[in-house]
Amino acid sequence: MGKVCVAIIGSTANEMVDRATEAMRDSPFLEFRLDYLEKPLAALPKLKQFLADNSVVTAIAMPLTFSIANGIAFGFIAYAAIKLLAGRFGEARPGIVVLAILFVVKFAVL
Repeated sequence: MGKVCVAIIGSTANEMVDRATEAMRDSPFLEFRLDYLEKPLAALPKLKQFLADNSVVTAIAMPLTFSIANGIAFGFIAYAAIKLLAGRFGEARPGIVVLAILFVVKFAVL
């Protein structure tokens, strides 16, 4: 199967974690749709634990943007920032850093 982002929705954090566990068998790219939860901040500890237990999962959380494109852009920015701020300059690929800078400029200007 190709690399497809699977949207994970649910009315509770436990329901989302159960669905994510099932979905990650087919695709490690998951999008947790926190906007479906009544209290998204209350779900963060459960999702954090899920991500710690399943490090192969790429998670994109979009509670505020409601946009896949913006979520992916924030993912590039976060990845580059974490690598650079952690001092892992060799692991930060130049293309990713350039894309992250372009996304930062895009969000700052628009």
